[in-house]
Amino acid sequence: GREWFVVRKAEVRIAEDRTLVPFVKMGVEAREQMVTKKGLEDAAVTSPNHPLKKFADAFTRNFDLIAERKSVVFHLRELAKASVMAKYLVDSNARLDESWLQLAEEVVKGTPQEAHPEIPQLWNMRGNSRIQLKNGRVIDMFTGGQRNLHAIYGGVQFGLDRFELAQRHAL
Repeated sequence: GREWFVVRKAEVRIAEDRTLVPFVKMGVEAREQMVTKKGLEDAAVTSPNHPLKKFADAFTRNFDLIAERKSVVFHLRELAKASVMAKYLVDSNARLDESWLQLAEEVVKGTPQEAHPEIPQLWNMRGNSRIQLKNGRVIDMFTGGQRNLHAIYGGVQFGLDRFELAQRHAL
């Protein structure tokens, strides 16, 4: 099974002082991979009694509370807000003063290169196996062993292409 962080609602609101404020509502979706004619594809887990679905629903209900207590979830939500704002600026053909673009170049140039530029991944695996003996010899997994493996993988899919952000909403 797989758990995915997703953006459920995204908008850019305008405050009374005419400041643009990105707004996101995030959640978690339970998914599993299905074999189709196109290969492996993600499919939503819809059974309300499935453990992955129960976990995803509980996490979604408590997302803001969890974000207050776990900085990695807080920062993920902040990244989603920044992505929403960037999409808004592109979708609305916003013209930015050249100083904004130069500032970004200065930040990038002044930032040391990552020692390990990999994307972090998390997973949880639990497994067990039984080994059978026959005449004092181990029977391998293909001829008589039993093995169970349960794994949970996950990721992030903001899916911002689903949102039309060029329309501002008043606060």
